[in-house]
Amino acid sequence: MKVYKSLDEININESTVVTIGNFDGVHIGHQTLIKYTIDRANSLGYKSVVFTFSNHPVNFFKPNSVKNIMSEEEKEDFINYLGADILVTIPFDEYMTKISAEEFLREDLIGKLNMKSIVVGHDFSFARNREGNARFLEDMIEKYGYELKVFNPIKGEGQRISSTLIREAIESGDMKKAKDYLGRFFLMKGKVYKSKQNGRKIGFPTANMEIDDGRVLPRGGIYASRVKVRDKYYYGATNVGYNPTVKGKGYSIETYIFDFDDNIYGEIITFEFIERIRDEVKFDSLEELGKQIEKDAEYIRENFICKTDVNMLK
Repeated sequence: MKVYKSLDEININESTVVTIGNFDGVHIGHQTLIKYTIDRANSLGYKSVVFTFSNHPVNFFKPNSVKNIMSEEEKEDFINYLGADILVTIPFDEYMTKISAEEFLREDLIGKLNMKSIVVGHDFSFARNREGNARFLEDMIEKYGYELKVFNPIKGEGQRISSTLIREAIESGDMKKAKDYLGRFFLMKGKVYKSKQNGRKIGFPTANMEIDDGRVLPRGGIYASRVKVRDKYYYGATNVGYNPTVKGKGYSIETYIFDFDDNIYGEIITFEFIERIRDEVKFDSLEELGKQIEKDAEYIRENFICKTDVNMLK
């Protein structure tokens, strides 16, 4: 997949089918648009283009007001996995707030991306004062001669699936709903750092992951999880919260990885959150904490290992 991170870099000669959106989380609604774009491009012999933003547009106007479901790297990896030929991921900045919808269509989508067909959600808008929308694109078809496909909302449990609903599910610890709407388990990728090593003292060493302040975080508690380390998967028990037993000073995410004891400080690992199994609890001693971790591990082994939907974990 070819990746462009600036409009100035782009000058595509081949005809393209383009889908455009913020695509935070790349949930099943987003996937519908992207997969249609790829299939349509393949059928026409064109290139498929996913056009998105490296930051949430709302955060341009109100910094840090929206937490991302995925990092930019995770979004790029997943769109590549879906099979897009080209990804355009640019900052949403002042340019996008000042350019007219027709100028953006003419100069960027058609002029630079060589767009012959565009795929959008029914409520997507772009350019100055959000004047570019599905109706605008329909009105411009005769003038610019492209094909337009507009998708209605994708629903789950009677609700329109949205990134907002998924954030709420994650923040409440409802990983089943998050999975249902994402089409896969919610995951976080980050570097392992060296902490106090209290877990190792009681026989349950944990991997502590650096937290990105721009990410939505799960509700505090203990989660059944799966961890990807060096391209191999392991199950684990993940603690999200403040570690009250050891008087933790900040919000942290750490995992006791089953059947694993390698030194992975400084390495990048991925946590997949399967299900929240209990609240975080303050124990009177490390020994009591160790006994509870053992119970948690036993519960996860019995209820999730070999019972989890294998296809969702690939």
